[in-house]
Amino acid sequence: MKRIGMLFISLLMLTTVEAKEKKDPVVMTVAGKEIPLSEFIYIAKKGNTVDFNNKKSVADYLELFKIYKLKVADAEALSIHKASKFEKELNDYVKQLQESYLSDKAFEDSVVRAVYDQMKFIPEFKQILFYLPRGEILPKDTVAVYEKALDAYNRIKNGEPFDSVGQSLVNDLAHSDVIYVAEKRAYPLQMAKMLERKVFSMNPGEISLPTRSMLGFHLIKLEHKIPNPGKVQVAHILSAFPSSNITDEEVEQVRIKSDSIYRLALAGEDFSGLAKQYSNDTVTGKRGGVLPYFGLDEMVEPFEEAAFALEHIGDISAPIRTRYGFHILKLIDKKAEIPFEEMESSIYEFMKRSDLNFDLYRGFDEKMKVRHGYVFYPEAYAELQRLADEYFPTDTSFYYRGIEMTKPLIRLDTIDFWQNDFVDYISRKPISAKTLSVDFMREIFDLFVREIVTEMEREKLEKDYPEYNMIVKEYYDGILLFEISNKRVWRHPAEEQEKLEAEWIKELNEKYPVTVNKKIIKNIKKYLNR
Repeated sequence: MKRIGMLFISLLMLTTVEAKEKKDPVVMTVAGKEIPLSEFIYIAKKGNTVDFNNKKSVADYLELFKIYKLKVADAEALSIHKASKFEKELNDYVKQLQESYLSDKAFEDSVVRAVYDQMKFIPEFKQILFYLPRGEILPKDTVAVYEKALDAYNRIKNGEPFDSVGQSLVNDLAHSDVIYVAEKRAYPLQMAKMLERKVFSMNPGEISLPTRSMLGFHLIKLEHKIPNPGKVQVAHILSAFPSSNITDEEVEQVRIKSDSIYRLALAGEDFSGLAKQYSNDTVTGKRGGVLPYFGLDEMVEPFEEAAFALEHIGDISAPIRTRYGFHILKLIDKKAEIPFEEMESSIYEFMKRSDLNFDLYRGFDEKMKVRHGYVFYPEAYAELQRLADEYFPTDTSFYYRGIEMTKPLIRLDTIDFWQNDFVDYISRKPISAKTLSVDFMREIFDLFVREIVTEMEREKLEKDYPEYNMIVKEYYDGILLFEISNKRVWRHPAEEQEKLEAEWIKELNEKYPVTVNKKIIKNIKKYLNR
């Protein structure tokens, strides 16, 4: 077994011992299973229907609790808890529950809000891109490309226009690995992380030093920051071109057709009906030509310009030409600013699935490092980085040389994790899209640390959050209670259910032994705030 796995098992054993040492008297035994007082009180308080100053209220709750546990025992006797469906549902829930504890929700909310706020303006920029070699590369492979980019930057700083430098490099056959983009817009979550950070941090007129992304080195000139116009929704009627190799005569025929439909729309004909009858976009035509909401750069340029130029709901555009044909647009709705609540979930899910998850989870990662006494040994990491200068971390040469390294790399909770622990982790979980070796290793290292602190925190959930185990147990019982109740009562006709319930409870009382710790029940109030 791997050394890291052994360390995790040791942590689990310590946590289990601590849990057993905690005193929690038995309030009831049902079908041979002991029910701790803490669970009895937790369920009572959660329901908020028990008056512990009233003996009858306590007695009523005791009876209901007993029946509840008898039904759970009956479900377990039928092995419902061993069914794959049950295990999957419980495991999925536990995973979600643990995620709610193993996170810094306030920090994540602030990060998502910052991305949303960034969407209020759209940077427009020019760039010269110097491509890096494709595939896995080492730092030495970036030097020549960086020097080209730096030389171009110095030419611009010495007075040559940005456009002239970009165009001259593209025209030079010796620079076939260079492209020049005269105009581009930046949108949050749609660019490489480092490039996005640079573009959104710049001021109009500013020119960046060479900025590296997975594609290469970028020289960026920020032109403007325009207000984000939001999203629009339009319906359209498409008069399509018959083919891509269309003649001028065919273009004119399609234009005439579109003009005739446009005149009908202006004359008051129902736009939806016209779309259903005439539009060559058969998918949207069936629903009156209506398209989903879209923002800038989501449609072909002439279509987008015409859509955003419509001012009032119901306005209709003259036919506009795209590569698909002629379109007539009708404005359905405009959203100048989409509410945060509508965007929050999609932003969060995108960041969670991309390398932006490091930004999203940074608050939790840093908090856990402090909590678990994180120590980083930079000299040990530098040795691994020098190895990554020679070999890509997924290369077998990196593994065989790295697995022999035994210096402490990090320390957490007084436990040292060595260089070869990390090398072994890379071989088992090479989860990174980075193509530069040192970037790849750094991202895996961050995941390595996160996984360790998360596992340490996971194993302490029961000790540090007493309600955690109660919530899991309640959900476990809840699934069983639903399944057995449905089997015995709920799937039958409503008029039969009351009788079936009474017969079932009678059967349960006869079938399973129950003992109650009357002394604890009698003095229940003194246990409430323990």
